[in-house]
Amino acid sequence: MKLFKKSKRKRYNLRHELAEWVKRNIGSEYVDEALEKYDKINSGVSIGGMAETIAFVDMVETVKAEMEGR
Repeated sequence: MKLFKKSKRKRYNLRHELAEWVKRNIGSEYVDEALEKYDKINSGVSIGGMAETIAFVDMVETVKAEMEGR
């Protein structure tokens, strides 16, 4: 008898979802740049000025909100 059932929560790859979102909404030519910025920000490296960082983090939060809505 199992005491705890495994969670059936869907697992998403945020990096992949970000690439798909950028391709769909901004253009496929910007996917590599977005993924480079995503990798930099996850490793703690700055990606530009404050306004650019805020805009990028807002874009990532938008992708996360869309993923949760599915």
